Amino acid sequence: MSSDGFAGQVVIYTEVGNSKCAKGRELLSQERIPYTDVSLDSFPQHAQEIFDRTGTDVLPQIFFNNIYIGHDTDLDQLINEKMKWEAIIEMVRREKCRHGPIVPNPMNAIGYDENEDVENNNKKEEMTIWVPDEYAKLVRDMKAAQLIKNNRVSFRTTYKNSFKGEQLIEWLMKEKSIKRSEALEIGQELIDRHVGQQTSKESGMTFSPDRYYQLVEDDENKPLNAKSSDDENPEKMSVEECNNTLIKLLKPIYEKILSDDNTSIIYQKLTNNDEFNRYLQFSKELNNLDLNNSSADDRLTFFINIYNIILIHIIYKFGQPQSIWQRRKLVNGTYYLLGGHRYALHSIINGILRANRKGPGMLWKAFGKQDGRLNLSLANCDPLIHFGLCTGSRTTPLLRLYNTKTIYQELRLNAKQTLLRGDKYLRIDTKKNIIHLGKTFKWYSEDFGGTTEKILQWILDIISDDESDKKHNLQKLFFTGDYSVEYIAYDWSTNSKEFNSVGTISENRESSSVDEK
Repeated sequence: MSSDGFAGQVVIYTEVGNSKCAKGRELLSQERIPYTDVSLDSFPQHAQEIFDRTGTDVLPQIFFNNIYIGHDTDLDQLINEKMKWEAIIEMVRREKCRHGPIVPNPMNAIGYDENEDVENNNKKEEMTIWVPDEYAKLVRDMKAAQLIKNNRVSFRTTYKNSFKGEQLIEWLMKEKSIKRSEALEIGQELIDRHVGQQTSKESGMTFSPDRYYQLVEDDENKPLNAKSSDDENPEKMSVEECNNTLIKLLKPIYEKILSDDNTSIIYQKLTNNDEFNRYLQFSKELNNLDLNNSSADDRLTFFINIYNIILIHIIYKFGQPQSIWQRRKLVNGTYYLLGGHRYALHSIINGILRANRKGPGMLWKAFGKQDGRLNLSLANCDPLIHFGLCTGSRTTPLLRLYNTKTIYQELRLNAKQTLLRGDKYLRIDTKKNIIHLGKTFKWYSEDFGGTTEKILQWILDIISDDESDKKHNLQKLFFTGDYSVEYIAYDWSTNSKEFNSVGTISENRESSSVDEK
């Protein structure tokens, strides 16, 4: 049975050396089912997705479109129930996959080496099977038809490797012999699957004939700060020097785009922003950074500052993520080149700043034993980092710049201000004796000591010199021991603000609020 006979997709999540995973693959092969094998050794960023979908981290895990089959024993049982088996095969053959697991790009695998990939090309028994789904084929056809091109929309603006919605609709109607309404559905599916990403700045995630879209695949394999050409003998830059330059470049940018006491961001003000353009040029030099000869404090400062501006850069370029899956793709699959290695946001926070610990729901540490970035991990995780990193959501600490010599004092101040302002990280109900804590303390409990008592002790230490009612009420409950703890739902809706034509700022409510973890 050829893969071309399937409109949908079959995905099996596996790990190296697991006999049950091998059994699952063998069953699919025996039934001649084309499938995509996603090894979590190579794609640990997808562990959270499958855990969210299934509630278990036992492998293998098998999906037919968005239907969760289970493990190898469940697949074997299904195959033996002929009527059910034939029905689900017919479903995958006829129906395209909607809301199924995201199939990663092979080039985003940990340790991916293009030369090694070529060398192993003939060792099919050792390689992952990659079966392109319907939309991968569609993108291939779009390229062949030269629908993807550089679109000049004004004297100063060109959208590279892009297509206009109306052009796609007309091409689909002609080439696929379908109705306009069906072409619009396909366009929307490209956006929903994050295959196509809006480049024009109008708000909204509804596919529009009037907007321009860029293929995400054209960007996701190339780091956001990649140079067009490489200098054969680049001059190395020290982390200390880099920190000083970053602060000078980012300070005027933050002054322009931050509002609401440094918790909201006006992304529109990055457009045609000379300071931001200067930063983008500087970011291309970060691959020449000498991270190996740097102090722990220098790395702490650099990685917090760069994490925040990378997040801003990502959201400005790709727009606010509209779903859990889009958010994870941007966090786990969008990179900067720093000192000769690729860094996604998750590898910065979990690999470097958290001393190479597992992220929430992850099965593996960020860096393996052979990872060249491992020696750059901080020796210990200081929980203050969680109050220095912007989340791009309404539940975010204050955004500021950090200096190496004063970073601990600055992080401590940021933590104190975040805890005492508002109620998204700490709220005290004196009538019911309930201490409400932000989800950050639950997700990263290990970093704060691992127990509720140690978390509360840490908070009391941070706000020890404050004389507010919140501090005294927390202190009273903690020392009496007569309290319970509940966690506050995390508000993932965007912290962006819009700057309208009359010069006033309005709140952007487009992104939904989802407590995803």
